[in-house]
Amino acid sequence: MYYVNQNRKLDIQWIGVGWMYQEKRRIRKGIIIWLLVGIGMFFLPVKGNQVSAATTCKSVISYPGETRAKVNIRKKAGVRYKSYGMVNKKEKVIIRGYVTSGGMKWYKCKTYVKGKVKEGYISAAYVKRQSKPKGIVNEKVKTTVNVRKKAKTSSSVVAKIEKGSVVKVTGIKRVSNSSYWYKVKVKYKNKTKTGYILSKYVTVSGAVLGSKSNTGDSTHEVSEKEAYVNEKVSTTLNVRKSASTGSSVLARIPRGTIVSVIGESGSWYKIRLTYMGKTITGYVAKEYITINKKPADNTPVSNAEFSAILSAFPESYRASLQALHNTYPNWRFQAVLTNLDWNTVIANESVVGRNVMQSNYPRGTASLAPFSYLSTASGAYNWGKDTYTVKDGANWYSVNSQVVAHYMDPRNFLNDTDIFQFETLSYDDSHSVDVVQSILNNTFMKGKYSVKDSATGKTVSGSYAQAFMEAGKKSGANPYFLAARCKQEVGTKGSNSTSGNYSGYKGIYNYYNIGASDGTNAVAKGLSFAKSGTTYERPWTNPYKAIVGGAEYIAKNYINIGQNTLYFQKFNVAPANKNQLYLHQYMTNVQAPYSEGRSTRAAYRNIGVLSNTMIFSIPVYNNMPASACALPAVSGNPNPYLSSITVQNAANTSVKGTFNTPFAYNVYNYTVTVPSNVSQVLVSASAVSKYAQKTDGAGKVYTLSGTSTKIVITGIAQNGARQQYILNIIKQ
Repeated sequence: MYYVNQNRKLDIQWIGVGWMYQEKRRIRKGIIIWLLVGIGMFFLPVKGNQVSAATTCKSVISYPGETRAKVNIRKKAGVRYKSYGMVNKKEKVIIRGYVTSGGMKWYKCKTYVKGKVKEGYISAAYVKRQSKPKGIVNEKVKTTVNVRKKAKTSSSVVAKIEKGSVVKVTGIKRVSNSSYWYKVKVKYKNKTKTGYILSKYVTVSGAVLGSKSNTGDSTHEVSEKEAYVNEKVSTTLNVRKSASTGSSVLARIPRGTIVSVIGESGSWYKIRLTYMGKTITGYVAKEYITINKKPADNTPVSNAEFSAILSAFPESYRASLQALHNTYPNWRFQAVLTNLDWNTVIANESVVGRNVMQSNYPRGTASLAPFSYLSTASGAYNWGKDTYTVKDGANWYSVNSQVVAHYMDPRNFLNDTDIFQFETLSYDDSHSVDVVQSILNNTFMKGKYSVKDSATGKTVSGSYAQAFMEAGKKSGANPYFLAARCKQEVGTKGSNSTSGNYSGYKGIYNYYNIGASDGTNAVAKGLSFAKSGTTYERPWTNPYKAIVGGAEYIAKNYINIGQNTLYFQKFNVAPANKNQLYLHQYMTNVQAPYSEGRSTRAAYRNIGVLSNTMIFSIPVYNNMPASACALPAVSGNPNPYLSSITVQNAANTSVKGTFNTPFAYNVYNYTVTVPSNVSQVLVSASAVSKYAQKTDGAGKVYTLSGTSTKIVITGIAQNGARQQYILNIIKQ
């Protein structure tokens, strides 16, 4: 399947808006829903993705637990968020649910910090949780234990429970450094009673999370620690399915990759990481891993840590990355080793129609991409007619390999303006509606929509910015990327795809131009996709469904299968399926990652979050040039060819010379016969291109000497290219 774009306005020279190109993507589901139930707030169970989308557990009731070590309790799930303070080791906690964020599992806990009750998030690796909130009145009780109305010995007794009785633990209350009360529900005289029992009289049942598995796995869990692949690895390290060199390889990760160590098994670490859009859990040899200290809120990467990360990149990347690190120490960089030969990559991505750019030069208007950027390969350009083949819309043309190389070379974009094309595109609960709004402020989507749903007849209204936020949460895609993608595809003023008034498709919307194939009736094709089927919230009968459903489509078919950056969506050079190498690319606009990334960066700047922790996945190729690939020099039309040459008797122009073969622009040697009495000839010529500078040697009278005279006529292109045509004038 192919896709197109309807709007082409951008504020960058020679940048238009790319028309989408090729196939499908995958989904991440995850909605965070808070419900006020019973003892407090808890998470409703939904499916989610461990990489970044905040997801929830089936914790309708509270679970007791205990901290494994002294650890931070944070305002939100993630090391970037504010800490309320340190929770002591072996502190009692009540777990209200969990989320996964940034590849880590976090418990929502209520506990004590410096004697005060706090509710926040603790890394699950540091919490020992009981699997069931069941407790048994233990042997410390002689016969019965009092269940009291409040957590104090002076409080009234609501029930008396015998030793060995089972109780349901629903809460915990600390009254001193060493004294706790469990809040419990019990059956007493055929009624359910709620009250408090001193914790020392109740033993909570169930296996502890993180204990040794009963499946025969010898791995024991450890407190989750951040680590990186160290300098002992020459290029990549195998991540194996089990702790054995004979086990299958799950992934090959480059030196410097950041991982989470979650267990040990002999000489192996059990690790978890997000790599190329996937969460991988497996085993690596300990000697190749260096463990770091867990970072605090936006803790900068240390120089030592950064040196290891930097070593995964070629030398020609490092100065730029070092400069970025110096300015933004919270940013993380991951080398994606494609193991592809650079020249092979450029040759494949230079296939005619695979990469295009907008230009008006072939139509006679000096704007947008110059002639020197356009391809002159077969299928892209006709030298004999000086015509470029339109690949999209009215003025989108194939670009040459030098332009492809420039936009594919990551080294051209390792600066704080352009690097965002490498930012990972997964949803994170740190994403803000304010940033989305900043992206949309100069577009038709800056405010609210209000339309009559063509399926229900009811008016549907809401904020565009909020719609993108919800689209991100549901799909697992970065809402900033979704907003920028829509802006790129339908433009600042919208298009026929978003009007809801396109003939034959009244009340149908397509904000990402999904299904709109290159060529004729692209809009109709996209709207047909939006109207048909029942997946991805279809039919898209209002803007909300189109934005949310389209996001699900993009996430499922691109982000969640490894094309999780703008760059990888445009250039599929590290595909999960090798059969899709150089294919399954979202757009044909060669500048799309560059322009969309800049849009995202501008929003980050406007909202003041550029210094936050961000992760960039940057491709590396084999046999790259020593320095970054530059764009071609700006120059004019390249066609030096002549469309015709005429030889006439200078004294009588009605007498013309006879060519031995009909003139053709790509034939350069001719024999021309004239009558024996001709002493002088007038040679005339015309250029193929209207842009040609001049035709050197034409328009002149030549005196013939002897029986044979050689005349050279040269076509000169607008860019200075030259082509000689040799005429051997023979007297009959």
